[in-house]
Amino acid sequence: MRSAIIGFAAGIGWLQIQASLPAPSLICFLFAAALLAALSARALKRPALKIPFLFACGAMLGFAWAALFAQHYLARELPKELEGQDVTVIGTIDSLPYRFERGVRFNFAVEQATARDGVVPVLPSRLALSWYSDFRAEDMQAVGDVQPGERWQFTVRLRRPHGNANPYGFDYEAWLLEQNLRATGTVRSDENAILKNRRLDEFVVSFSNIVERCRSRLRDRIFAALPDKEYAGVIVALVVGDQREISQW
Repeated sequence: MRSAIIGFAAGIGWLQIQASLPAPSLICFLFAAALLAALSARALKRPALKIPFLFACGAMLGFAWAALFAQHYLARELPKELEGQDVTVIGTIDSLPYRFERGVRFNFAVEQATARDGVVPVLPSRLALSWYSDFRAEDMQAVGDVQPGERWQFTVRLRRPHGNANPYGFDYEAWLLEQNLRATGTVRSDENAILKNRRLDEFVVSFSNIVERCRSRLRDRIFAALPDKEYAGVIVALVVGDQREISQW
């Protein structure tokens, strides 16, 4: 069994260094080959002879299992035809909002979506959204006070996830995949929106929303107790795990 477990981990690692995902036919072949290796190991009586078969079985299963998961999550990416298009979405704030000088960033769990022509598009379940103040307007548009667990209606312009390919730099695209965020986008100003951006419900009860709301309240209380303190962001990171307020300089 240890050989199979080690082989399973090695198979997952093997997939990580591939330039592209295997074809579905190869995945099916690996599952069949793994079954054959397992049956062969069971038929052998000497434990020493079973080790290579169990390792090969685990490696093929690990490789195929990781490939299936990768294909599943990559397939949930924003369709190309919706990139750059305005879409109205209804859903909940799914993370701690990060406020900065020009606006706020947050994750959004999609419940409903409607395109400008009335067609119901298929969107990823979670989006990474940014809501900026509109500096082009005569009166700067206020950004909504979004809180975790609230249900909002937004008009957003989306794009497929991508990041800069800088050697040894932060891999933003890989991070989005890890967080199951398969599209990024910006909230459109009300003057350009299909429907007005507005809060629909103060709180939607779910376990994750309760956790995120508690984290948000605790973070706000820490900042209120430590106003203008450089180490406040460090305290928040240690208490609620939000590292975004730690200065990079």
